[in-house]
Amino acid sequence: MLFNAAGELLEEGGAALAAAFRGPGQFLWLDVQGDDTPEMLRVLDAFELNPLAHRDSQRPRHPPKYEAFDEHIFMVMHELVIDASHTAISRQPLSLFANNGYLITRHISPSPGVEQYWRKVAQDGRLAPGGIGHLCYVLLRGIVDRYTPLMYEVEQRLSAIEDEIFESTDDELLSELINYGTQLKKAQRSFVFQRDVIEELCRNPSPVILDFDEHELTDLLDHFKRLASLANLYQELVRDLISGFISVSSHRMNEIMKVLTILTAIFLPLTLVAGIYGMNFDNMPELHWRHGYFFVLGFMAAIVTAAMLVVRRKRWL
Repeated sequence: MLFNAAGELLEEGGAALAAAFRGPGQFLWLDVQGDDTPEMLRVLDAFELNPLAHRDSQRPRHPPKYEAFDEHIFMVMHELVIDASHTAISRQPLSLFANNGYLITRHISPSPGVEQYWRKVAQDGRLAPGGIGHLCYVLLRGIVDRYTPLMYEVEQRLSAIEDEIFESTDDELLSELINYGTQLKKAQRSFVFQRDVIEELCRNPSPVILDFDEHELTDLLDHFKRLASLANLYQELVRDLISGFISVSSHRMNEIMKVLTILTAIFLPLTLVAGIYGMNFDNMPELHWRHGYFFVLGFMAAIVTAAMLVVRRKRWL
C-alpha cells in the first residue's frame, strides 16, 4: 500500500509498487508472507535492512525482541494464529521493520491482525492520523486484543474445573489441567518477552527513526503487563487445582480403602468360625448337636452386630 503525505491511499499492488516507493512525501506499508521470492529479495535490498534482523524475521520460531538501527527499528512479536483457542494458545512470529516512512510486516503464515487492518485501510482509503507510528501501535494492540478473550476463556474454564473436581473422578480432567499448565507457561514466557520489548521502546524512544505516541506505548505496556500477570495467576491456579484434584482423589481412595478394611475386619472372625466348623474331625461334639447350626449362625450374627457397634462408636463410618 502506497500513501501520500496526508495518509491517503494512492495505490495497492505487489512488489513492483514497493520498488516504486520514493521515500519523503510518501508512506509505504509492505506486507510479506512466506519465504522471500527473488523479486521480493530485490525489493527488500532497496530498504537496506540489517541482514541479521532480516534473517531473524524469516525464522518460523523466534522469541520477541527489539533492536534499533540507524535507518529503522526491528521488532519481533508473537501473535495468535488464526485457529488458536484457549486450549491451544498457538503463536507465530510477526516481524516489523519500520521508520517514519515505511512499515514492512513479515510473517510465515497468514496474520489475522495484519489481514484485518489491511482490509480496514483499503476500505477507508487512508491511514489513521499518526502515520507509521500509529499503524505499528494498531497492529501491536491487535495482538493484545486477540489474546485477552482467550485468557478470559481460560479463567472461566478453570473456574468450572474447580467445581468439577469434587464430582468427577475422570483422569481426563487432570490431563486438561496439565495441558493448561503447559500452555500458560509458554504464553507467560511470550508475554514477558513482549512486555520487555514495549518497555525498551518506552525507555529508549527513537522519534527520529519512528515517532510513537507516548500514551499509545504506555497503553501497550499496561496491556502486556496485565497479560503476563494473568498468565502467572492462572499458572498458580492450575497448580492449586492439580494439587486439589490429587488430594480429592487420594481422600476418595482413602474412604474406599477404609470401607474395605472394615469389611475385611468384620468378615475375618466369621471366616475363622466357618473354617473351624468346616473341619471334618469325628471328635467334634458340636457337629452332632441338634441346635449347633443355628447356634453358630447366631454367634456369627452376634459378631457382626458387635463389630458394627464398635465401628459406629468409633465413628469410622
